[in-house]
Amino acid sequence: MTWLQMLLIFLPLAVIWNLLRRRKFVPDKTLQTEFVALPVSVDVIGYAKALTAWLFLFTRTFTITPGVYYMGTYDPEAPLLVTGNYFLTLFSLRRRLGNRNVRILVIDTEGINVWCSSGKGKFSAVEIIEKARACHLLAGEESLRLILPKFSMAGVKLNELRSAGIKPVIGPLYAKDLPTYLEGTVLRHRTEDKVRFNLEQRFFTAVPTAIQFFYNFLGIYVVTLGWLDQIIVMIAVGLAFFYPLLFPYLPGKLFATKGISLGIIMVVLFAGYYSLFSPTALIANCYLAPFIFATAILVGLGYTGNSPISNYSRVREEIAAFLPVIVIAYILALVLYVVF
Repeated sequence: MTWLQMLLIFLPLAVIWNLLRRRKFVPDKTLQTEFVALPVSVDVIGYAKALTAWLFLFTRTFTITPGVYYMGTYDPEAPLLVTGNYFLTLFSLRRRLGNRNVRILVIDTEGINVWCSSGKGKFSAVEIIEKARACHLLAGEESLRLILPKFSMAGVKLNELRSAGIKPVIGPLYAKDLPTYLEGTVLRHRTEDKVRFNLEQRFFTAVPTAIQFFYNFLGIYVVTLGWLDQIIVMIAVGLAFFYPLLFPYLPGKLFATKGISLGIIMVVLFAGYYSLFSPTALIANCYLAPFIFATAILVGLGYTGNSPISNYSRVREEIAAFLPVIVIAYILALVLYVVF
């Protein structure tokens, strides 16, 4: 593709990307204090919004106004679930629960999913208590029975909920397990669930990660007026897509070292490819080696927030250790690109 063609791809993508990102700068301060039907539907529009929310997973696309809602027919005795205001989470609940009678307390997680918002301190006991009081759920004498998603346990202090008159019950990890769970006559803590990180979960994050890197590196290519080789865009997308898929099989314990492992594989493949032509082609493209390593490490460090096996303190140490390596590798790639 020519630079102009790449520009024509980048411009509409940039417009969409930034329109979606701008939503987080205009937070909805309203609160739904009376029970109304959940404004999420499993139809063409719902699936279109869910698809957009998935493809642009890292831009906080669509949100629901915090407050109280119901599905099915309103029943004051129906189980009360609590979740964040991320559209894709609520769409998943709607799709899985259908017209089952449930009540939902939607708290403000700033458009972030349950697991990530609990890790960031947004999905917390303080936020739950604040919204429950504002929606008059704590007005009765009896304690309020509230079903929490197990993914929220990283950020919710159960003793604070109990002190506020809330009886927390730990529900399933995944929305698909909710129908069976709610059919139980006694809703007990769901402690036996384990986090899965199989190919399906990794593919779910691989596509948005690839789109994110495509947007960023296409922007670099366009801003440099095509001075850089457009192959950098394809390499970045390839690394961003295959890193999640190959994650369990890449050597190394750190996210960055797994990225280096993937980088070695790609460097060997490119070296073999260019060797088929001539030593001149291999030398002329030698800048790709440090570029691949830098981008592979960057992809690895970026994937720490998408993996359920990351540790926040270790991630910070890893970023501090490998960020200089990334910068040096990119500088080396740029120097080799100019020289050769």
